[in-house]
Amino acid sequence: MKRIGIWVNQDVVMSSVTGVIDFFTFCNKYWQLIQHSDQLLFETLLIGPQAELQHGPFTIKVEAADFSQIDILLIPGFYAYNSKDLLRVSQELHPYKTELQLMLQQGKWLGAFCNGTFALAGTGLLDGLQSTSVWFFKDYFRQMFPQVKLDLQQLVVQQQSILTGGATTSYLNLCLRFVELCMDTAFAQQMAKIMLTDPNRTSQLPYLSLQLAPQHKDAKLAEIQHYLQHHLAEPLSLEQVAETFAMTPRTLIRRFKQHLDETPMAYLQRLRIERAKSLLENTLWTAEEIMQQVGYEDISSFRKLFVHYTSLTPKAYRQKFMFEPQIHCCSVSGEQQGSAA
Repeated sequence: MKRIGIWVNQDVVMSSVTGVIDFFTFCNKYWQLIQHSDQLLFETLLIGPQAELQHGPFTIKVEAADFSQIDILLIPGFYAYNSKDLLRVSQELHPYKTELQLMLQQGKWLGAFCNGTFALAGTGLLDGLQSTSVWFFKDYFRQMFPQVKLDLQQLVVQQQSILTGGATTSYLNLCLRFVELCMDTAFAQQMAKIMLTDPNRTSQLPYLSLQLAPQHKDAKLAEIQHYLQHHLAEPLSLEQVAETFAMTPRTLIRRFKQHLDETPMAYLQRLRIERAKSLLENTLWTAEEIMQQVGYEDISSFRKLFVHYTSLTPKAYRQKFMFEPQIHCCSVSGEQQGSAA
């Protein structure tokens, strides 16, 4: 039996904790059903710096942080959404770095998802390794942990005995990976079906959005961003944009790199893809019609760029994200009422 310790504190997102507990409980129940036994595959326990937590209406009993008693440590997400709080999260496990190193030396496993990856990266154990993290804090992550090779293309990244997962519900795929490592692929596939989890959901790219881009106080840059947003369909060049705002291309690039960590043309490209995503979600326009609305002329090039930024074709993206209400909760028309009567 594998003992899984889940790190908790006052700011932990409870659904990410209870979701993990439920997942491995389902594993136990399914195993007992098919084996006709009372054997447990996994035991979950809550560990942390406090013996008891009051989380809303729930009083949570927490065991002392004894890492020698667990086989897997999972670090969930926390309510931390700004640089100050993320810095605090990053320092959460640093006092236990030696114990975590010992776990790895003993062949045990570490896992983190959502902004729990900040806590793991803060120990230094991810330095020089690939990791994924919560996509909407990618800029904070890169600034705080430049030694870590951030890879947002993958939903779950495994490096040696360390697994990291992306935002929020990525814990399902992270848990599936641990089940596959501890059991086998067939058992993990069956659990994916039971939990209604797509085991082939391998990338965060389809979910990335500019709406949560880093904020800044550069008024001129904000003006340029607004201009680009409203001229997506035009064949803009770096020189043209720089001239419009009376600055050199070099200065324009510097300001974008300083505040947004990308070039103006790369930012424009992402704006166009974001607009294309919105049109795919909210209209029935063809890919060719959408292409023209966002400043592209060649459908083949547009499709390649779209796949590069989202890992999905325009058609697949629409099928995945277009909202199609299936429940009609409004009152029926008079004619329908009459026929029903």
